[in-house]
Amino acid sequence: QTEIYMWREATLHLESSMIEYKGQKAELTKNELKILYYLFKNAGKICSRNDIVDFLWDNQLYVDDNALSVNMTRIRDKLATIGLVDFIKTKHRQGYTL
Repeated sequence: QTEIYMWREATLHLESSMIEYKGQKAELTKNELKILYYLFKNAGKICSRNDIVDFLWDNQLYVDDNALSVNMTRIRDKLATIGLVDFIKTKHRQGYTL
């Protein structure tokens, strides 16, 4: 049983840590996978930065807020290489949504 999540034409493969779009694939790091998993699970909803940080780092004492931004930039760059541009939307002062 492989766990996969789909949104629009993108497929997130949890077991292989990959995202696929129209036959193109990109490998994801553990954090990138967790962020995308969270966004896919809540597809269509706005996910606050705090909720994502809590999910990702499980309330570790201090995580630099910039760490999430850096991860989001990396994810967006990877998605762009497989043709997924503007897949993750930033909602000003609210968070992110697919």
